[in-house]
Amino acid sequence: MLNRNLELFIKVVEYGSITKAAKALYVTQPAVSNALARLEEELGIKLLIRDKRNGLVLTEIGKEILAYAKQMEDLDNRIRQAACKEKKLLGGRVRIAVLTSLVSAILSRPLKIFRRLYPAVDIEIKEGTPKDIFAMVEEHGADFAVSCSPFGKFSAVSLVHDRIMAVFPPGSQEKGKVSLAGPPDTLIINRPAYETILDYITPEDSVKFDRVILVQNAETAIRMTADGIGVGIVSEYTLDTLAPEYPKYPVIPEIEFDIGLFAADLDELTPAAAEFVRIMRKL
Repeated sequence: MLNRNLELFIKVVEYGSITKAAKALYVTQPAVSNALARLEEELGIKLLIRDKRNGLVLTEIGKEILAYAKQMEDLDNRIRQAACKEKKLLGGRVRIAVLTSLVSAILSRPLKIFRRLYPAVDIEIKEGTPKDIFAMVEEHGADFAVSCSPFGKFSAVSLVHDRIMAVFPPGSQEKGKVSLAGPPDTLIINRPAYETILDYITPEDSVKFDRVILVQNAETAIRMTADGIGVGIVSEYTLDTLAPEYPKYPVIPEIEFDIGLFAADLDELTPAAAEFVRIMRKL
């Protein structure tokens, strides 16, 4: 029911490219370009401009229209799910924002169960940084998010209590507690773990990050550690999930946090999203 031109506009902004949006939606590039042109003509305004350095950039009014369009997209999904619920069915779409490092560790099992029980529901996984994820929930781009605490102003439920741990390269002679104030070797940290550390340390901790290799996901950090490049700094839950055979050691200062899910209001989720959350909490 959502205006097709608005739908394509949302996707172009999301992918940052007309070409990428067209490929993701299995339509031609001219079809997407024409839809944007028709929308701008209908509204009588410019929504996007081309910048040589940054590609497609939203105009100020484009940002405002995008916010309204995302709200319309959310309402469209709720209308469809309400109709399905009346017919004793579960349909529509569930949009989940999640830290890249938590996709396999947290989402794989519930996703497998949910897909088996409700094949008619479309699942959309949106990976990003903690900042990206907060924005997706706040701007109606996701029904709920899976991330690490702190969860800010959002309605949240804790799933796993976790902590930051260290893993040494094979054959390393120096094993034991790792002080972030004076690490024994180069630290390899995946970005979500790095941002979690920054959230919890204080100036008194005297943490030094002058010998750090930042990587996008935990799998890469573990693989580079196995290759002898440095000491991996990863969450304990992620290590137990991806590399349970690796001995893990405490990190100083001790950094404990929760992995959980959050939404603008967990009591106001769509039926499909609420069912996905129910399965996650049960597991």
